[in-house]
Amino acid sequence: MSEYGELALNAYYLIQVDAESDIEVVSVILQTKEAVLLRSYLPQTEDFFRFRDEPVFRLIEELDPATAAQFESLYAPAEEGFAEYEEE
Repeated sequence: MSEYGELALNAYYLIQVDAESDIEVVSVILQTKEAVLLRSYLPQTEDFFRFRDEPVFRLIEELDPATAAQFESLYAPAEEGFAEYEEE
């Protein structure tokens, strides 16, 4: 069984955090000596900590670079144009 501390920084994984949860895409965005900060993208973006030695309930797969790039493009911030207003 994999542990959260074994997940690579800035890589994307499909995991299940417990038996009742949905499959979600996560990435490790920070590692400390004792914990990792993960970002979950589905159904909404949410950050959460796990202990490095805590087992991942179910590690389904690490996304390959092409799939990770495709996934990132889905969540790229929308380029929004803002009109500039002049004060009168």
